[in-house]
Amino acid sequence: MNDAHIYEELYHFDDKHFLVLNRISGDVFMCKILTHYDPEVYRYLADNPDRHVPRIESVSEENGTLRVIEEYVRGSTFETVMIDPALSDRDKLSYFVDLCEGLKFLHSAPRPIIHRDLKPSNIMVCDDGHVVIIDYDAAKTFKPQQSQDTTCLGTEGRAAPEQYGFMQSDARTDIYAVGRMLNDAFPDNTRIRKIAAKAMSFDPADRYDSVDTLLNALTRKIGYKAKLKPLFPPPGFRSRTWWKMPLAIMGYPFLIYIAVSMTIENGSQAELIISKIFLVLYALTVIDICCSWTGIYDVFPFINDDRWYLRWFFRIVYSFAALIVMTVVFLFTTGIVRHLYSLFGL
Repeated sequence: MNDAHIYEELYHFDDKHFLVLNRISGDVFMCKILTHYDPEVYRYLADNPDRHVPRIESVSEENGTLRVIEEYVRGSTFETVMIDPALSDRDKLSYFVDLCEGLKFLHSAPRPIIHRDLKPSNIMVCDDGHVVIIDYDAAKTFKPQQSQDTTCLGTEGRAAPEQYGFMQSDARTDIYAVGRMLNDAFPDNTRIRKIAAKAMSFDPADRYDSVDTLLNALTRKIGYKAKLKPLFPPPGFRSRTWWKMPLAIMGYPFLIYIAVSMTIENGSQAELIISKIFLVLYALTVIDICCSWTGIYDVFPFINDDRWYLRWFFRIVYSFAALIVMTVVFLFTTGIVRHLYSLFGL
């Protein structure tokens, strides 16, 4: 192995997988030697860490092989977790929701990353309960100009039909794999099995077109409330989409500027402060509704509907509803402040 002065081999799984110790930090990592790989996948994962993906420590390419040093993920595989008789359907579903959040991260890359080998043994549930997707040996970036995959990879019996050379893999390929796992994990739940059947449709056009729509089906039909999403990074920076980040870089400071420079005539200092607070809260609420920032509003009807026109129509409706509610609360609050000022002669 290279970097022998840094990494010490602890365990030899096979010729391509080693457990290694970083002599400097004392951390344990997984070392992989790959011959079939998409270097763009590992470069993106290394530059854009996410809690649902093993942290990439280093990547080096030489003589047609890729050497990856990555986080050694501790926990239980989906294989073990899903057969636990003590686990309720709701608890199982929470893991699938977290799995879909991980897929959203992969699929939202500038060139969407398709895992292509999702199966229970490639999904870990860590000790703290969050899901990590491992083994990106078969993963590739989506290339719009290709009509089919150049290499047929994936696990036989679990791979989507298009992986056998009919067309190029895309996000719906991973959705097919999630459907297979849903079908296996919920043998007696007819509602979830209906969702799984759609996700496993032979024709990709008949499946859910994105992980968002699959999540929406699960939350709408099963009534499961998704976990709150982390506040950071905020919308505009999460997917690192080239046109979203400049908008966010300009938009957030502009919002702060408007709030700071805001003035009101014939009003008290307290009313001015309240006005600024409500302005910022309303702006953040609209961002949350339209961009699914915290996930609080994801359970609202139609907010993640498969049809984009319905989805955005209701997001606008909910934004106006939020404006009305917050305006009423604002007027009530300022009314109380004015009454207090009048009462105490301030």
